Amino acid sequence: MAGARVLPARRNSTPGDSDDTDISMPRSIPRKRIPSSEWEKKRPIITRLYQEEKKPLKEVMEILERDHNFTATVKMYKSRIWKWGLDKKLKGDEVLAILILRTEREAQGKPSEFTIRGQPVDLDNINRYIRRNPSLVARFRAGEVPSIQTTLEVQCHTPSPAASPASPAQSEAGPIEEVLDLFKDYVDSRFASGAWEYEYNHNCMSRLPGDRSDELFERVMASFALVNRSMMRKDDISIGAILSPAFESLKEIVASESPIFIARTACLLWYLDRNHRNDLLRIVMDYLAGLIPIVLGRDNPMVRIWQILGAPQFTEYAQLALRLYSTLVPLMEERIGPANYLTAILYGDHIDCLLGHDRSAEALAVATSYRAKADATGMQHSWLIELAVAQTAVLCKAKEGEGKVEEAMECLRALKEYNMGEDQQAVVNIQLGNYSFRSGDIQAAIRWFQEATRLAVTSDGDERLLLTCLANLERAFAKMGRDVEAVHVQQYRLGRLSDFARDSSAFASLPCGWREPCHSETSLAASPVDDSSRSSMDVPDWLWTSPDVAQVPSATPAMGMT
Repeated sequence: MAGARVLPARRNSTPGDSDDTDISMPRSIPRKRIPSSEWEKKRPIITRLYQEEKKPLKEVMEILERDHNFTATVKMYKSRIWKWGLDKKLKGDEVLAILILRTEREAQGKPSEFTIRGQPVDLDNINRYIRRNPSLVARFRAGEVPSIQTTLEVQCHTPSPAASPASPAQSEAGPIEEVLDLFKDYVDSRFASGAWEYEYNHNCMSRLPGDRSDELFERVMASFALVNRSMMRKDDISIGAILSPAFESLKEIVASESPIFIARTACLLWYLDRNHRNDLLRIVMDYLAGLIPIVLGRDNPMVRIWQILGAPQFTEYAQLALRLYSTLVPLMEERIGPANYLTAILYGDHIDCLLGHDRSAEALAVATSYRAKADATGMQHSWLIELAVAQTAVLCKAKEGEGKVEEAMECLRALKEYNMGEDQQAVVNIQLGNYSFRSGDIQAAIRWFQEATRLAVTSDGDERLLLTCLANLERAFAKMGRDVEAVHVQQYRLGRLSDFARDSSAFASLPCGWREPCHSETSLAASPVDDSSRSSMDVPDWLWTSPDVAQVPSATPAMGMT
């Protein structure tokens, strides 16, 4: 039941994604970066020279430096060329992945189009590569499979059918309007058919027994966020090990046709568009566009939605996400109530979306409105505390933007009036630590981050929260010159990240829920929000015996462990 949950771990994303990223960079001083915006300005020129005119990289670099006053290292160029999918040379693993997919689909009589990192593949080039490399065919016949990373980068879909005559209204409607109409029709049909059951102002879920979509989706978003942060910090991690369970989880989420997937699609779209526009966004869109007709059947209305979202020419993901919130929020408020767990998820995601796009004033108005609607129901659900936390987070951001940091901290202190869970207390402590860090009081920041870490490590919240605490603590220790402690924190953080990937894989592969019956003990032991899934790595003694314990500034509320 939704009511049994403590607080949606999702809301950790507000302080974690925004405030963590600007103070949790690697401790070593990096070489001078070239902003992504500058690379994007030069992208058309580089694409024309390297891909269309097929000039060698050395010549491309010389032209850019001579004619456009743009200088970057070979490594930087190769990284961008890989992200943009401009590689000239096919790789054996990529062709092997295509050969496996093509063989499977030809056996089913399905036409196919392939992309590598979002770029269309010329099948003539593939056939030439196979003819010139007979060893690849031998690998295929021997049953070899490509790496996980390559499997994620190579995507296959059915070519779009030729456009059929449409009514004037249909042909005038753009893709966003069509998706919005399809979403509304789909939601109406799920309620009308009884596929979704709900209790007004309480919960809304699929009728399928053992639906794990809520937990699985949290794990998917956590994986994407952790990959993003780890890449920013240049952590030595296996991206494939973290992402592979996420893609496996998406299969179960899609198959369940849960209301969670509908409610959180907008979150998925804007988050990937904002943080992974040049890499993971296209991979995920292609993957879901190909997966949904296989899992749900070609007649399912979701197929058309994801045909549009997965089309290479569709790019308005952020705009669509905002329009989806404007459509789904009032629809769910009317049908299932403003205090419903699912509605609260939509509320929180919408606020995060506005904050993520620097629309603080609008976010504050929306958060205030949503909170008033929920308060008016008189319900006391634990997840509704999230709206108070969200509203305060938005207000803090507004105060900070005006340079009123002390007033922002007072807003956080006011949250002590609420009966917050440990993860919410940790979120508040992270933010207070961020303010201390920016004001130059690193010692106070360390104390706040330590307290947040102790709370997060013992709570049953999202692993993102704990890793955010650790990353900030690591950065603060390094800033103080306490390098030994910084290294200890870093080692523990990377160990937790590795454990997260392993636990995600184990949880995603469980034969549970609607797929086949399983024992409740097994599900609890492997749940990604259960303590036991987080205990495979012992909590280090230094976390509790640090000399900074119990020195949290007295001017702020005591938010320690109880």
